[in-house]
Amino acid sequence: MKQNQWESTTFVGPRGGIVISMASWCKYCAWEAKWQEPALFQWGRAHHVAVTLLDISPRGGIGIAGPKTNPGDGTDGSGNYLGSSPKGIKALSHLLDQYSTIYHVPLQDLTIDPTDSTIFAKKTDLLPTIFLLNAHGTIIHTFTGINSASLIESGFAHASS
Repeated sequence: MKQNQWESTTFVGPRGGIVISMASWCKYCAWEAKWQEPALFQWGRAHHVAVTLLDISPRGGIGIAGPKTNPGDGTDGSGNYLGSSPKGIKALSHLLDQYSTIYHVPLQDLTIDPTDSTIFAKKTDLLPTIFLLNAHGTIIHTFTGINSASLIESGFAHASS
């Protein structure tokens, strides 16, 4: 995985895209990865909507998801600042390999932006932030914080119609 992998990432499918701006160390992002995103990835594939997790924080560690009934009961992962150097990018890439395995997120749907180069990183004030995109890649709606997959799906259907 390269530092600017996002530059070659296609964030949209034929009907649009969903970008989840997250951090692998974030317990709320881990909660969504465990409890919400499997359904969201399945929905995206069925509806030709690309779903991408975009890690915007080059800090080490993997968050531990809390129980389905309490996202705040998880634990933030701890680790050193990995940075955006080639060595840091390699370490973050390895971390995302582990994240993919733990949370069963397809590795091809994970990308990194540790330099805040994407519009998604620039517009993220709270982790996670979910961006809904039309088929042209324009942001049509934004959700912040924890949201259910069904809310995101219905939000996409409403915003894109």
